[in-house]
Amino acid sequence: MYKLYIGNETYISLSKAKQFVNQLREEKSSEYIPIDVEKINASELIDKLSSNSLFSTSRIFFLKRVYRNKEKELIIEFLLEYLPQDSSNHIVIWEDQKVSAVTKYVKFFKTNNLLEEDSKLNKRTFQTWAKERVNELGLNIIPNAIYLLSQYSNYDTQRFENNLKKLLLLEKEQITEEDIKEFSPNTLEDDIWKLLDEINKEDGKPLIVLEQLLRQETDPHFIISMILRNIRLVTITKHLVEKGTPYSNMASILKVPPFTLRPLIDSSNKYSIEKIQRIYEKLGSLDYEIKSGRLEPKLGLTLLITIL
Repeated sequence: MYKLYIGNETYISLSKAKQFVNQLREEKSSEYIPIDVEKINASELIDKLSSNSLFSTSRIFFLKRVYRNKEKELIIEFLLEYLPQDSSNHIVIWEDQKVSAVTKYVKFFKTNNLLEEDSKLNKRTFQTWAKERVNELGLNIIPNAIYLLSQYSNYDTQRFENNLKKLLLLEKEQITEEDIKEFSPNTLEDDIWKLLDEINKEDGKPLIVLEQLLRQETDPHFIISMILRNIRLVTITKHLVEKGTPYSNMASILKVPPFTLRPLIDSSNKYSIEKIQRIYEKLGSLDYEIKSGRLEPKLGLTLLITIL
């Protein structure tokens, strides 16, 4: 028995591969041998697969990242010849990337109907997947709360899954939007704060953070709106601190969770009024240039961060 798991959604494909391996381990009294193929030479791997087990008649091999091995051609050539002949071992292969469908490697598994590929989720298909995971875990989360949790997880499958595990600990009959806001960290907002922190440093590297956000396919318009929102919070917080407003009142005035107050106060102390004014002016100019069609949003964001 052998099977290949690939795709752009590596967390989902890895989860499925592990689930299949665990199923085999429950059904078979076999020796389990996980191997990170990326870090092993071809001859050593071939020896492991070809040798007989001292403890059982069959073995379960979990091979990870074959395609990242420097000797992958040699390994794949061996596998394509070895797999159809071997009837005693169970070999599950997982790749942490998409592999071209035209390669002999993928064609071999696809022809034998032993390929499982998970394509990159968009925001619509992410919601479908998210609802399925919520149901599988037996959680009762209202639809709007699932959508909010997806946003807070920045449409990242692993972050979403980790947040679900935290929500399980609540042991609530139904989870609402308020629960999500209180217990699930807004990872996208964290990234926006990192961006602002880097902008404010004399030797900061905001372009690296921006590149990470754009690589996650975050909408540039949303990044701009989040920067504007957070600068607004910084401005109001700075004003409240200067007025001597009690900390106990600040969270309700700002309409933010209490646990975010201290980082917000720390951020406000780092910004001068002049810096805040300059950011507002540049954001206003950028918004006009984009809406008038004179500037592409991604380029506009890059230029904005370069001159701040």
